[in-house]
Amino acid sequence: ADRVYMPTLKLAALALLASSTAALKVEKPVVKPVLKLRGGVSAGDVITGGALFLSASVGLPALAGGSDALFMINYPGFDWAGYQAKWTAESKSYLDTMTRFFGGALLLAGALQYYAKDVMAAKPYYAILTVTQLVFAGLQIFFAAPTAAMPSVHYVYAGMNAVLAVAGAMAMI
Repeated sequence: ADRVYMPTLKLAALALLASSTAALKVEKPVVKPVLKLRGGVSAGDVITGGALFLSASVGLPALAGGSDALFMINYPGFDWAGYQAKWTAESKSYLDTMTRFFGGALLLAGALQYYAKDVMAAKPYYAILTVTQLVFAGLQIFFAAPTAAMPSVHYVYAGMNAVLAVAGAMAMI
Protein backbone atom coordinates (compact mmCIF):
# COMPACT_ATOMS: atom_id res chain seq x y z
CA ALA A 1 0.00 0.00 0.00
CA ASP A 2 2.92 2.35 0.72
CA ARG A 3 4.21 1.84 -2.81
CA VAL A 4 0.94 2.97 -4.35
CA TYR A 5 0.88 6.30 -2.51
CA MET A 6 4.60 7.13 -2.89
CA PRO A 7 4.48 8.19 -6.59
CA THR A 8 1.29 10.15 -5.90
CA LEU A 9 2.96 11.98 -3.00
CA LYS A 10 6.01 12.72 -5.13
CA LEU A 11 3.83 14.13 -7.90
CA ALA A 12 1.86 16.21 -5.42
CA ALA A 13 5.09 17.56 -3.90
CA LEU A 14 6.44 18.42 -7.36
CA ALA A 15 3.17 20.15 -8.30
CA LEU A 16 3.23 22.15 -5.06
CA LEU A 17 6.87 23.12 -5.63
CA ALA A 18 6.19 24.15 -9.24
CA SER A 19 3.19 26.26 -8.27
CA SER A 20 5.06 28.01 -5.47
CA THR A 21 8.03 28.90 -7.72
CA ALA A 22 5.65 30.11 -10.42
CA ALA A 23 4.03 32.40 -7.87
CA LEU A 24 7.44 33.85 -6.95
CA LYS A 25 8.48 34.44 -10.55
CA VAL A 26 9.04 38.14 -11.22
CA GLU A 27 8.24 39.40 -14.69
CA LYS A 28 10.49 42.12 -16.02
CA PRO A 29 8.72 45.08 -17.66
CA VAL A 30 8.31 44.87 -21.39
CA VAL A 31 8.78 47.98 -23.49
CA LYS A 32 6.08 47.71 -26.14
CA PRO A 33 6.56 49.64 -29.36
CA VAL A 34 3.93 52.31 -29.78
CA LEU A 35 4.43 53.28 -33.40
CA LYS A 36 5.65 50.82 -36.00
CA LEU A 37 7.64 52.07 -38.95
CA ARG A 38 8.05 50.27 -42.23
CA GLY A 39 9.13 46.66 -41.80
CA GLY A 40 7.86 46.36 -38.23
CA VAL A 41 10.61 48.46 -36.66
CA SER A 42 9.32 50.82 -33.97
CA ALA A 43 10.44 54.38 -33.34
CA GLY A 44 11.72 53.11 -30.00
CA ASP A 45 13.85 50.55 -31.83
CA VAL A 46 15.29 53.33 -33.99
CA ILE A 47 16.37 55.59 -31.13
CA THR A 48 17.58 52.69 -28.98
CA GLY A 49 19.57 51.02 -31.76
CA GLY A 50 20.80 54.30 -33.21
CA ALA A 51 22.02 55.68 -29.91
CA LEU A 52 23.74 52.38 -29.08
CA PHE A 53 25.35 52.35 -32.52
CA LEU A 54 26.68 55.90 -32.08
CA SER A 55 28.01 55.11 -28.59
CA ALA A 56 29.80 51.99 -29.81
CA SER A 57 31.03 53.25 -33.20
CA VAL A 58 32.55 56.39 -31.67
CA GLY A 59 33.40 55.05 -28.20
CA LEU A 60 35.30 51.91 -29.20
CA PRO A 61 37.77 53.53 -31.64
CA ALA A 62 38.24 56.48 -29.27
CA LEU A 63 39.04 54.22 -26.32
CA ALA A 64 41.09 51.64 -28.20
CA GLY A 65 42.90 53.86 -30.70
CA GLY A 66 42.88 57.29 -29.12
CA SER A 67 42.72 60.51 -31.09
CA ASP A 68 44.55 59.13 -34.13
CA ALA A 69 42.01 56.35 -34.68
CA LEU A 70 38.96 58.48 -33.92
CA PHE A 71 39.87 61.42 -36.13
CA MET A 72 41.18 59.32 -39.01
CA ILE A 73 37.82 57.52 -39.07
CA ASN A 74 35.72 60.66 -38.57
CA TYR A 75 37.68 62.95 -40.88
CA PRO A 76 38.09 60.83 -44.03
CA GLY A 77 40.55 62.31 -46.52
CA PHE A 78 41.84 64.88 -44.04
CA ASP A 79 45.61 65.04 -43.45
CA TRP A 80 45.41 64.34 -39.73
CA ALA A 81 49.13 63.62 -39.41
CA GLY A 82 50.01 66.92 -41.13
CA TYR A 83 47.50 68.80 -38.99
CA GLN A 84 48.99 67.36 -35.80
CA ALA A 85 52.58 67.99 -36.94
CA LYS A 86 52.17 71.62 -35.80
CA TRP A 87 51.30 70.55 -32.24
CA THR A 88 53.53 70.01 -29.24
CA ALA A 89 53.97 66.51 -27.84
CA GLU A 90 52.06 67.62 -24.74
CA SER A 91 49.11 68.78 -26.84
CA LYS A 92 48.96 65.47 -28.72
CA SER A 93 49.18 63.52 -25.47
CA TYR A 94 46.44 65.60 -23.84
CA LEU A 95 44.10 65.18 -26.82
CA ASP A 96 44.79 61.45 -26.86
CA THR A 97 44.05 61.11 -23.13
CA MET A 98 40.83 63.13 -23.39
CA THR A 99 39.75 61.15 -26.47
CA ARG A 100 40.24 57.86 -24.65
CA PHE A 101 38.34 59.19 -21.63
CA PHE A 102 35.51 60.30 -23.92
CA GLY A 103 35.47 56.88 -25.61
CA GLY A 104 35.27 55.07 -22.29
CA ALA A 105 32.47 57.35 -21.09
CA LEU A 106 30.50 56.72 -24.29
CA LEU A 107 30.86 52.95 -23.92
CA LEU A 108 29.73 53.10 -20.28
CA ALA A 109 26.76 55.29 -21.23
CA GLY A 110 25.86 52.79 -23.94
CA ALA A 111 26.02 49.91 -21.46
CA LEU A 112 23.79 51.78 -19.01
CA GLN A 113 21.34 52.56 -21.80
CA TYR A 114 21.25 48.91 -22.88
CA TYR A 115 20.39 47.66 -19.39
CA ALA A 116 18.07 50.57 -18.52
CA LYS A 117 15.70 49.64 -21.34
CA ASP A 118 14.59 46.50 -19.52
CA VAL A 119 14.02 48.12 -16.13
CA MET A 120 12.64 51.58 -16.89
CA ALA A 121 9.17 52.60 -17.97
CA ALA A 122 9.04 53.42 -21.69
CA LYS A 123 8.22 57.15 -21.54
CA PRO A 124 11.03 58.21 -19.16
CA TYR A 125 13.47 55.94 -21.01
CA TYR A 126 12.66 57.47 -24.40
CA ALA A 127 12.51 60.98 -22.91
CA ILE A 128 16.06 60.63 -21.57
CA LEU A 129 17.32 59.34 -24.92
CA THR A 130 15.52 62.11 -26.79
CA VAL A 131 16.97 64.87 -24.61
CA THR A 132 20.48 63.43 -24.87
CA GLN A 133 20.25 63.34 -28.67
CA LEU A 134 19.07 66.97 -28.74
CA VAL A 135 21.94 67.98 -26.45
CA PHE A 136 24.47 66.15 -28.63
CA ALA A 137 23.04 67.79 -31.78
CA GLY A 138 23.41 71.19 -30.11
CA LEU A 139 26.97 70.45 -29.04
CA GLN A 140 27.87 69.41 -32.59
CA ILE A 141 26.34 72.53 -34.15
CA PHE A 142 27.33 75.23 -31.68
CA PHE A 143 30.63 73.98 -30.26
CA ALA A 144 32.23 71.26 -32.39
CA ALA A 145 31.55 72.36 -35.97
CA PRO A 146 32.61 76.04 -35.70
CA THR A 147 36.11 75.13 -34.54
CA ALA A 148 36.57 71.74 -36.25
CA ALA A 149 39.04 70.89 -38.98
CA MET A 150 36.13 69.37 -40.93
CA PRO A 151 32.89 71.07 -39.83
CA SER A 152 30.73 69.05 -42.24
CA VAL A 153 31.39 65.87 -40.24
CA HIS A 154 29.89 67.48 -37.15
CA TYR A 155 26.84 68.65 -39.07
CA VAL A 156 26.31 65.06 -40.24
CA TYR A 157 26.49 63.84 -36.64
CA ALA A 158 24.07 66.60 -35.60
CA GLY A 159 21.70 65.42 -38.33
CA MET A 160 21.88 61.83 -37.04
CA ASN A 161 21.26 63.05 -33.50
CA ALA A 162 18.25 65.07 -34.69
CA VAL A 163 16.75 62.07 -36.53
CA LEU A 164 17.19 59.93 -33.42
CA ALA A 165 15.57 62.65 -31.29
CA VAL A 166 12.53 62.65 -33.61
CA ALA A 167 12.33 58.86 -33.27
CA GLY A 168 12.53 59.25 -29.50
CA ALA A 169 9.69 61.78 -29.50
CA MET A 170 7.61 59.41 -31.64
CA ALA A 171 8.33 56.55 -29.25
CA MET A 172 6.88 58.57 -26.37
CA ILE A 173 3.52 59.02 -28.14
